[in-house]
Amino acid sequence: MIARPSPPGMTTLAPRPAPAVAALPWSALVSPALALVAVLLLQEAAPAAFGARASAPVGQAVQLALASAAWLAATLLLIRFVNIALWGRVLPRYASVRVPGLLRQLVAVVLLVLGIALMLNQVWGVALSAVLATTGVLGIVFGLALRNVLADFFSGIALNVEQPFHLDDFIVLRLRGHREPVVGTVREINWRSTRLLTPEDNLVVVPNSAVSAATVENLSFPSPVSELELEIVLEWDVDPTVSEPVLHAAMVETWATGATSGSQPSKCRMCRLDGGGVAYKIVYLIDPRRKPKGPARHALLSNVQKHLRWAGLRPAPGPEGALRDVAGPPQRRFDAERLEDQSMLLERVPLFAMLTSTERATLAATLIVRRAGQGTEVVRSGEPGSSMFIVVAGVVEVLGPAGVQSPAATDGGAGAPRLNVMGPGAVFGEMSLLTGAARTATVRTLCPAVLYEVPHTAISGLLQSRPPLAEALARVVAEHQRQDAAAARTPETDTGVRRRMTLTSTIVDRMRGFMGR
Repeated sequence: MIARPSPPGMTTLAPRPAPAVAALPWSALVSPALALVAVLLLQEAAPAAFGARASAPVGQAVQLALASAAWLAATLLLIRFVNIALWGRVLPRYASVRVPGLLRQLVAVVLLVLGIALMLNQVWGVALSAVLATTGVLGIVFGLALRNVLADFFSGIALNVEQPFHLDDFIVLRLRGHREPVVGTVREINWRSTRLLTPEDNLVVVPNSAVSAATVENLSFPSPVSELELEIVLEWDVDPTVSEPVLHAAMVETWATGATSGSQPSKCRMCRLDGGGVAYKIVYLIDPRRKPKGPARHALLSNVQKHLRWAGLRPAPGPEGALRDVAGPPQRRFDAERLEDQSMLLERVPLFAMLTSTERATLAATLIVRRAGQGTEVVRSGEPGSSMFIVVAGVVEVLGPAGVQSPAATDGGAGAPRLNVMGPGAVFGEMSLLTGAARTATVRTLCPAVLYEVPHTAISGLLQSRPPLAEALARVVAEHQRQDAAAARTPETDTGVRRRMTLTSTIVDRMRGFMGR
C-alpha cells in the first residue's frame, strides 16, 4: 500500500492555517495602570497622613510596602503591554508570526522575575549580585530535581516554535524504544505533554521531551487527504463487463458511508496481466480525521468481499497456487434471472433464513427482477406499496424527509438527508410488504443496481401454508425498525425490550389483517 499526497485533479482540502490567538484589547491595560496610579498617589499621601511619625517603623513599613506594590504594578503593566503590543499586534501584523503560548508565558515569567529583583534592589536595598547568586543556586537545585519536567517544558516551547503539527492534526509518532507507533488526533499541546486521541477513542498522553525526540509523520499536512492504492486480482476468465461494475459498486458503498473521502467514489483500473490473473488497482482517498488508514482499508476490503461474494466471484489463487487447496470448486457466477441462483441468494437474506429450501424455491419463482440505472428512485416516501425489495447488486441510499436529522446522516441531495446506505443482501420495504403501510422513505440508486421485488401475493401464500411464519417475520421486521429508530442509539433498557415486544405484536396483527386472516 502506497501513501502519497493527492495528485492534481483529486479533490483535496487546503492546508489548514494555524489557529489564530485572540489578542487582548488595549482596555486590558486600564486595570494595572489604575493600580499603579493608585499606589503612587498613596505613596505621595503617606507622609502627610503619618506626619511626624513618618520616620517611625510603622511609617517606614508602609512606605516600603507601597514602593514594593508600585514596582509590582509597573511590572504587571509592562507584561500586559508586551502581550498586547508585541505578541498581539506587531509580530502577527508585520512578521506574520504567531508566537506560541509557552513562549509568551516564559517571557512573562522572566519579566516578573526581573521586576521582583529590581524591586528588592531599589526598595529593600538587596544587592543584585546576591539576588542573582541566590537565584542561580536555587536554579541549580530545582534544575536537578525537576530536570525531566524542565526537559518537557523546553521541548514544548520548541514544538510550539517549529509547529510540526497543530491541534486536530492526525499524526503518527514513532517514539524511541517503542516498536509500535502512536497514532491519533492532536487534542492538546501544553507545557508538559501532548495529548492524542487514538482511532479507538483512547486518550494517550506523551511527554513533550519524547515527542521532540520522535519521528513525526503529519498526515494532515500539506493536505489532510491522502491517496492510497490497493490491488485485487481476479481470475482470467472473468469478463471485465462483470467484474468492473461489481468493484465500482463496492467503492461507491465505501465512499457513501464515509470510509473514503473525495467528491466522488474511488477509481478502479486494470493494471496488470500475469500468471496469477487480472489485477485491478483501486485508488482511493482518505481523510484520517474522519477515518484512519486501517479502518478505511478494512471497510473497503469488506465491501469488495461482500460484492464479489454476491456476484459469485472471488480473488484468483496466488501465483504459487497457495490458495488452490482452499479455493474449493470452480467459481460459478450468479445470474440474477436464473431460478436456481435466485433461491441461493434468498438463503443469504436474514429475513428469509427461516424458510425451507422448498419455500425459498417457491418464493424465487414469484420474484420480479428490477434493473435500475444510477439515480433511479426505486420507491418514494408516502407512496402506497405492497412489496419489498432485495438488493442483489449495486448500492442504494435511503433518503429521509427534508429537515430530518440523524447522527449519521449526510447530504443526499435536493435537501434530503441520507439516512442509510445499503449494498447486496439488504432489504427495504418490508413493512409495506407485510402490512400494506405506505412507504416511509425514498430509496434511490447510487450506481446501476439489480433488485428483486417480492410481491405481496408471494408472502401471502407462504403465511397461509405456515401461520407461525408470521410471528418470525414480524420479529425480524421489528428488529429492523428498532435499529432504524433514533432510540436504538442508546443502550436498550427493559422498557425498550417491552416496546419491541409490543411492536412485534402490532406488526403481527397488521400482517394478519392485511393478509385477510
